[in-house]
Amino acid sequence: MQNVRRNTRQNARQNVMPMLRGLAVWGSCLLVLGLGLFPEAGAEVAVRTDRFGDYVATQVIAKVSRGELTIWGQNGRFSRRHYLLNPDGDRNGDLWPLVVESNHSPHYPWVVWSRLNGEDYDLAWSRWTGKGWSAIGWVEGDATSGDDLDPDVSFDATGRAYMVWSREENGVTRIYLSVYLVNRWMTGFLVSDSAQDSRYPTIVNHEGETLEVEYRTNQGTVRQIVAFSRPVTITDDINPLGYVRLLGAPRYVGGDSTR
Repeated sequence: MQNVRRNTRQNARQNVMPMLRGLAVWGSCLLVLGLGLFPEAGAEVAVRTDRFGDYVATQVIAKVSRGELTIWGQNGRFSRRHYLLNPDGDRNGDLWPLVVESNHSPHYPWVVWSRLNGEDYDLAWSRWTGKGWSAIGWVEGDATSGDDLDPDVSFDATGRAYMVWSREENGVTRIYLSVYLVNRWMTGFLVSDSAQDSRYPTIVNHEGETLEVEYRTNQGTVRQIVAFSRPVTITDDINPLGYVRLLGAPRYVGGDSTR
């Protein structure tokens, strides 16, 4: 677990664009990577609103000073038009956030990141509600063994959120998928081969009741189609895990491997 944090901090610059996946669609995110040149600027993840309280942009400021990277706000700044998320994140050891805006107007942001649960990293999340950030919650209600890393989020035509991520467990890294119900996330569904090391997942195609997950294996980059047979009936009381299935075997598309 300690190596996860150290490696992520050292590779901060390489992780800037994955962190902002999805925001380029709407162009309402301000990213600043400080290198200690502006000591008065604190790191932060925050929403900015206009004078009417309407969402304007998600502001992400990462700062490198004296070799230490800070991501989350620690200055406690708050105003009627500036709303910080997770200001204690750096002190808690939280890693880079993924920031994705909804595909439905007014395109509120969803944020997911790896957070220490006391022993290792699980995924935490929050979203902008129009009046403030929702309470920070865990993607999976119970703590999982191993580190949950590299989340990616996509939305279907109705605006429902789907997430993929990698989990390091028992010496093998596997890819999982979840869908947001009403107030919680579905139990994680295994997408990759349980015996094959798989990392860095992204959702590359999302049409109707199917989506395609791309990820790296030790043999190269593959894509796996996942289908939901009953997406319309999803509620908090009905866990749709039994209605999720893989369509066919993963298809190799070349590219980098995990080696």
